Amino acid sequence: MSKSLMSRATDSVVALAAAVTPDQFDRPTPCPEWTVRDLVNHLTLWSGVVAERVARKLPAPTDGSEDESIDFAGQWPARFVDGATRAARAWDEPGALDGETSMMSSPRPATFFHDMLLAELVLHGWDLATATGRPFVVDDDVAARARDSTAAMAEQGREYGVFGPEVPTTPDASPLAQALGISGRDPGTNH
Repeated sequence: MSKSLMSRATDSVVALAAAVTPDQFDRPTPCPEWTVRDLVNHLTLWSGVVAERVARKLPAPTDGSEDESIDFAGQWPARFVDGATRAARAWDEPGALDGETSMMSSPRPATFFHDMLLAELVLHGWDLATATGRPFVVDDDVAARARDSTAAMAEQGREYGVFGPEVPTTPDASPLAQALGISGRDPGTNH
């Protein structure tokens, strides 16, 4: 059986995570005002803890535990790899994409949150690659789903300040470049 889109996206970002070193934590990222440390903390929380809870249709904890920063003393990348891998497996379980689930608001179709979290993982995977000087390799079908999800939430993303103005791409640009451009990232900055 072939791997799911979420599993393949996770594999791409996990490969990057394994190469991040502590001396890179203070580097800037394409996310304004975020360092690599901020980005890996966000990835660990959202692509691990939150994504798994949403896939399993569990309510968000009320004790604030999802807002805690990780202790970087030896926990990165192992904590991210473990959490993101568990989350991808949770999305692969029978019924994970059925019905509704919620994150921090009213319930919505599980596929909505799956696609949103997949896009976030892909976009932030590219951010991590760019910040650490590595190439980001993701399957075109994964990138196409990320592009479509990014396009669907672009207006709201700009309204909340998480996406910048769209960066135009050529009609023959890759699905990843299109997703990046829609989100306000310049796909030409990752070398």
